[in-house]
Amino acid sequence: MDQNHEELMQVNFDITMFDLPCKYLKLLVYDKWGEQKMNATELFHYLPVDHTGEGMGVAYTPEEIKVLEQTDVMTDVTETEKKDLEADWSSSSDGFHHTDFDKAVTYHEYTMVNFFAEWCVYCRKFSTIWNEVAQKMSDTMRFKDADGRDGTVHFMKMNCVDFSDTCSKAGVPAFPSMRLYKRDGTFEVFQGKRTIDNIIQFVTTNVRNSHMITARHHAVFNEGCQVRGTLHMPRVPGHFHMNAEAHGDVSVNPAYTNVSHRVNHLSFGDQRARYFAERAGVPAEFIENINPLDGRTFVTERFHEAPQHYLKVVSTSVEGHKGVFYQVTHTDRLRKLGRDGTAKMGAPQARVVYDLSPMSVVIRAKHKRWYEFLTSLFAILGGTYTVLELTSGAVDTVGSVVKEALGKAN
Repeated sequence: MDQNHEELMQVNFDITMFDLPCKYLKLLVYDKWGEQKMNATELFHYLPVDHTGEGMGVAYTPEEIKVLEQTDVMTDVTETEKKDLEADWSSSSDGFHHTDFDKAVTYHEYTMVNFFAEWCVYCRKFSTIWNEVAQKMSDTMRFKDADGRDGTVHFMKMNCVDFSDTCSKAGVPAFPSMRLYKRDGTFEVFQGKRTIDNIIQFVTTNVRNSHMITARHHAVFNEGCQVRGTLHMPRVPGHFHMNAEAHGDVSVNPAYTNVSHRVNHLSFGDQRARYFAERAGVPAEFIENINPLDGRTFVTERFHEAPQHYLKVVSTSVEGHKGVFYQVTHTDRLRKLGRDGTAKMGAPQARVVYDLSPMSVVIRAKHKRWYEFLTSLFAILGGTYTVLELTSGAVDTVGSVVKEALGKAN
């Protein structure tokens, strides 16, 4: 069992946040359950760094955010979710989960939606034309946009009787109504005569006049921050994390902050523990476990993601050394946060969770006396001589038997 009764434990850290300026960076320490901020003696510094070496950070536009989030969603959906997103909203009892209209109309680059009501006589007359044009165009006919890129249009029906709340929220004024949605959520309303040729012309014209919003994840700020120092915390399980906070009269959107980082150094106990361990001549595998995260980089490539570290800290004592070493085992995962825009979603945090093992390790060096060494050496030599003698005798015996057998045969 762990015999270490120290009340405080020192944590040494040096972490570089690639895309979070020091003025927005906040470091907090909490207990294991995250309910109470722990009293910790803090001694650390924030050092501005250039995360690229050149160039400036660029803010995301709202259109870029929508496109990037939707692209992330597309790669995360399962086959079942894909079928739900591509299905018509023609009935609330068709077996599909119609829960997110906005997600459905922005799942494809372009989506043509027919808003109808079952009681509407004009909707019933138009249904034949709609079915024909949808069969001809949906996800098959290709159109060129203003940038010369090829694309397709997905056709979808919306039953505004079964899904009246959704249609009201979308602001549909009459039936039947048709809208061409883009991936960023904007749309154009069809206002011509409802014929196949007019619908094709409407789609062709609007796609041709549309610039595809191309976006990629990039640095928002023109600098990062290196935070390094020590924390003296109660020797109980807990965690500390780094996230964005408002500064002065400037607010940042925490949901879209990038908490990618590099761990330059992270260890527990004396900062010179590795040096003392090497001098004490302890095994190399022990030394490697003192700071296993040093030099490792953890990068997020999407919004609403954050690297999380989980550490198990084991007290270790070396015979002949007064201090206590701490060995660390490490696992990590990329935590995905919600996208619903509520407080439940939370802000990305570079979090380090640590737990203390109830067991401890004691390293003792065992030496042999000189006469024990000589005894072992002579035992080895004697054993080798005996084996050789037995082998030689066995060979002679076999040889004699073979010779006698050959003599009788002649």
